[in-house]
Amino acid sequence: KKLERIKIRLQTVLLQGNMDNIPSIGSLVKENTQMAGMLHKLGILFYQDADKTLDQVCREKGIDPEKVFRHFGLLRKSQDFDLSQLSHYPIEILVAILRNSHQLFIKQNLPFLFQTISEMDEKRFYNPEIAADLKTVFPIFAEDFIRHIYEEEDTLFDHIQFLLDSTRSIANPGKLFFRLRARSIQHFAMHHEGHDNEMAGIRELTGNYSMPADADLFTTILYRELQDFEYQLRQHALIENQLLLPKALRLENEVRWRLDQTCILN
Repeated sequence: KKLERIKIRLQTVLLQGNMDNIPSIGSLVKENTQMAGMLHKLGILFYQDADKTLDQVCREKGIDPEKVFRHFGLLRKSQDFDLSQLSHYPIEILVAILRNSHQLFIKQNLPFLFQTISEMDEKRFYNPEIAADLKTVFPIFAEDFIRHIYEEEDTLFDHIQFLLDSTRSIANPGKLFFRLRARSIQHFAMHHEGHDNEMAGIRELTGNYSMPADADLFTTILYRELQDFEYQLRQHALIENQLLLPKALRLENEVRWRLDQTCILN
């Protein structure tokens, strides 16, 4: 509802031609912090253009204001998944949901946070020491996180697809036997526990995202985005740990049973 009010207010002002009443970029992102990421996708950096109006920035960058309005509907919302509902989804759908989340992390969340942190003015940050540490720590975190994502897709998701294929037909029992010995869902589950709290270092560095009541706009937006990113990661981990891995374990047991039956028949 808040997002819709902002959209209506902006469209009304532009249609009336009264540019004096157009809110600044700074006030817009302060009212709805998710706008900072959306504007970033359009090449508008809230911390560089905070004092300018949306109309001014659009004219300077040659962006059609209507394009901005269309992006309102694409704003990323916090992923409040209903685990009870998702529990009824087949494992293929769960993998697709998790893959889509990976793409959002890599193409939207991380680029916005990475550029925002790398370009921030430490002197304007409420705590210059924390700002300097974030510039050092976040790129390391991002690199490790991306590596983890690709590793998960190339190992766990690939193994699940292999198991699904094996439930349809077992063309090569020998290959399946050695594959099941080399990889197991239990091994993935134990390994995955170490990645469930990727943001622990960032959270500790920022004092659990605590900031003074009069914190500047940059600090407010950055901390809220970091906090929201961690929330999304926790939601992502819940789907993996509580839904995907248990279903994958049952799937693997079924494949093992089918392999045993094939060996008996042969």
